[in-house]
Amino acid sequence: MKTIAIRRILSVLLCLTLLVGAVAMTACSKKGETLLELDGHTISANQYQLLLARVKGSLAHAGYSVDSSTFWDMVIDSEGNTYDEYFRNAALTDAKRYLAAAVIFEEEGLVLPQSYKDAIDEDMEEYIRDAGSKSALNSQLSAYGINVDMLRDLYLLEAKYAYVQAYLYGADGEKIAANVRHEYLTEHAVCFKQVLIRAFDYVYETDLNGDEIYYLVGENNAKVNNIAYDIINGNTRTDEFGKTITDKNGDDVYYLPNGSIAYDTEKGVRSVVYDENGIAKTRKYTAEELAEHKAAAEEMMASVAKGDYAAFEALMGEYEISDDDAFVTDGTYCFLYTTGDNDYDYLNDIADVLAESDEGTVRMVTSEYGYNVVMKYPIPEDAVTNSDYEDWFGDLTDRVTAKLFHTKCSPYMDKVSVSNDVFKNLPSMKQVGTNYDY
Repeated sequence: MKTIAIRRILSVLLCLTLLVGAVAMTACSKKGETLLELDGHTISANQYQLLLARVKGSLAHAGYSVDSSTFWDMVIDSEGNTYDEYFRNAALTDAKRYLAAAVIFEEEGLVLPQSYKDAIDEDMEEYIRDAGSKSALNSQLSAYGINVDMLRDLYLLEAKYAYVQAYLYGADGEKIAANVRHEYLTEHAVCFKQVLIRAFDYVYETDLNGDEIYYLVGENNAKVNNIAYDIINGNTRTDEFGKTITDKNGDDVYYLPNGSIAYDTEKGVRSVVYDENGIAKTRKYTAEELAEHKAAAEEMMASVAKGDYAAFEALMGEYEISDDDAFVTDGTYCFLYTTGDNDYDYLNDIADVLAESDEGTVRMVTSEYGYNVVMKYPIPEDAVTNSDYEDWFGDLTDRVTAKLFHTKCSPYMDKVSVSNDVFKNLPSMKQVGTNYDY
């Protein structure tokens, strides 16, 4: 099983695949030693180094220590493979796919539009202007093992990769049938609703006595500046001149007998304190508080029978979003991809648990945020056509397109010849440049 760190890195690699499709490359002998060949299309060792440099740049951008030997030498599986070996081989697989795409492009009888070529030439001219000259740009590119001409050829074939993919499946996946998208979801995603019993509390505004301030609320439960006073249990007071004490809004202040301000904690809401970056301040619950909340989560989980969706949703209804201890999903479903590439580790943990569970199962997942009580739902039949769910599937088209195209490329990839002598003598991931730009 992959570790959390590995899953994070794999998500970076997935983003590379989904963004522009991929990098298709070719080369002739004058552009360096041939590494891969398929039906007259070749990828040189130099161009493969650029592919490695791109991956390395994406990992560096995500915060990984790509200049550290310790990072690249880290063993990541039971077979003794390291990050260096993993990414070198993953890039080799991608390079084979690029050659497959080049052959498919030809077999489909496609011709790259002139507008594509013009756009690439404009990019190249901009690079040269920014560098100061073509020779200066060549000097920059040498860190990745290529030159200006190789880069232009690479971009042309990258455009062909994207063009043939769009030709087959549509620029926005419009040629992909809804049932194919739905099949992808059933294979690669899970659907759930949840209640989160939090492991922390927010820090709220307090008065001079250290008591949390409660404010009146307006429409949609929005806080207003007026304080919510408990006029039943509290009483007004007068100052030394006999005038009723009021607050900054001119409202009468109500006090408890002990001198504290009497707040209406039922009708009022507290105001969260934010730091200079606009992030809500929090405090972790004590061990005793956490134990109480875990027990509540376990009791909640045990109270709902398998498949009793109505009971779970009734349970969700008992928790308001403004509650101290819990938040609930809204009325719609939540969807997670099960490939370990969700943005947060706790989402991957939920996805892993639910992927192994039957529909209607209630499980508890402990995370840094608290205790997530989740129920697995069936994926709705109209999940890919109903606009209510479209916010969950921002990259679904890219994912399905990539899967279909990868499947189509697979038979061609098996025919790619690899020069093992060239491959084993290529620089390691640590040795190649870190490419953020090309």
